[in-house]
Amino acid sequence: MLLKLSLAKHSRYYQLSLSTAIYHNLYEYQQDIEYFDRVYNFNKTSWYLTLSHAREKTYNMIDKYSSSNINESALERIVALDYLRVIAIGILFFYHLGMIWVPDWGFHFKQETNWYWLQHTMMLSSPWRMGLLWFISGTSLYMMQRKYGSLFLITHRSNAILLPLLFGMLFVVPVQLYVEMTQSNAINTSLGDFFYQFLFGTNDYFENFDAGVWHHIDVNHLWFLRSLWRFTLILVILHYPITLVRNRFKHFNITWLVLFVIASLGTMFVEDSDLSRDLYGFVCLLFGFLFGASVQFWEWVKRHFSWIILCTLVLIFTYEVTYYLMRIYPQNDAWMFTTGASYYIAKIVSLLAVIAIAQRLFVKPSAFVSKANSYVFPLYILHQSVIVGVAFYISGLSLSNELTALGTMIVSFIICAALLLATRNSALLGLVLGKKPPQSSCYNSTSAKVVIAIVTLPLALRLVGLI
Repeated sequence: MLLKLSLAKHSRYYQLSLSTAIYHNLYEYQQDIEYFDRVYNFNKTSWYLTLSHAREKTYNMIDKYSSSNINESALERIVALDYLRVIAIGILFFYHLGMIWVPDWGFHFKQETNWYWLQHTMMLSSPWRMGLLWFISGTSLYMMQRKYGSLFLITHRSNAILLPLLFGMLFVVPVQLYVEMTQSNAINTSLGDFFYQFLFGTNDYFENFDAGVWHHIDVNHLWFLRSLWRFTLILVILHYPITLVRNRFKHFNITWLVLFVIASLGTMFVEDSDLSRDLYGFVCLLFGFLFGASVQFWEWVKRHFSWIILCTLVLIFTYEVTYYLMRIYPQNDAWMFTTGASYYIAKIVSLLAVIAIAQRLFVKPSAFVSKANSYVFPLYILHQSVIVGVAFYISGLSLSNELTALGTMIVSFIICAALLLATRNSALLGLVLGKKPPQSSCYNSTSAKVVIAIVTLPLALRLVGLI
């Protein structure tokens, strides 16, 4: 629905068109706002801005005249989330790069250092890094479900998630397993021979490395896609109760924030790290699904910007200091609990802070960001295996840790960029890496979608425990 605000003054007429997606026809009328040119001193007789572009300067004006109604509306496109999606994958790239050299934290390939400063640097983004991706995914799922329906999420989204996941498990993730097995002296062979064993060899070759989805075939960093697909099914199954909750308690407030914080704290006491990670992910996904597309939510974040930032800074200071003290006093339960509690509270509060900052900084759409968004999925699939493989090779050159890290960063960036550029010329490569094919591509045909569904069906059945 297109909301038209006709503004008149001195025989000049300005028209603001706000593209809003209305949930269950909750926003069905027009509201006149006079003297709008006090905010926008334009000489044009007609101009148009999307809601995502204009929201920062129009919220106060709109609240004055129709606050009770705009809270019911939903955004069609959120510019800030487009920027955050690109930023999040960039942070993920550097985070996984740092995992190789950060002390005490396990990873698929490690180099010994005493860079404890790297721990504290990485902990600045660690609480909200994955939560942001889950929030964005939840918001996107809600928008897709609202626009295309639940059947779309089961069919098209399943294909879009499971095909890159399957390809990644078979041809991308094995690089990490090769490096891990080589470093642990479990094998001493070439990467080509390893791939042959991986795809066609016996399971005995992978003894002690058999905790995958199919024995040695695992998801590694692609666990996010596995969980995202499972959670998508849950959202479809629980569509009606979730819709009732959304309609009944549609306004985000401090109560909702406390509930999400409590849910995050609850995951702290789950001993299984994978389950704890997934539960937190579902909390943030549900957060985005319920409120990410709500104008009222973004207005609430804007209105409480100062205290959100203040609380986040206090929490970061608390867990950074107490984590340092834990290294000095490892048996002190008080420091351990304080670190855990502040960290898990920050998983929600700092996520809000990032959203609040992005809302202020990223108002205008960017052609570059829009283009970059189409490469986020392929970069996510590729980046960790590229980083681990490059680091493994460069570490054999007997360079210092500093030079090895720098070289790994530069070479990994070049390789990832080259592979991403290759997806521009190969729709098939882009498809298996999660890039949406061009409209004219044969991969958009019904027959192609059926073939993809058949190919990924065994993985789907495996992920839900039916085979």
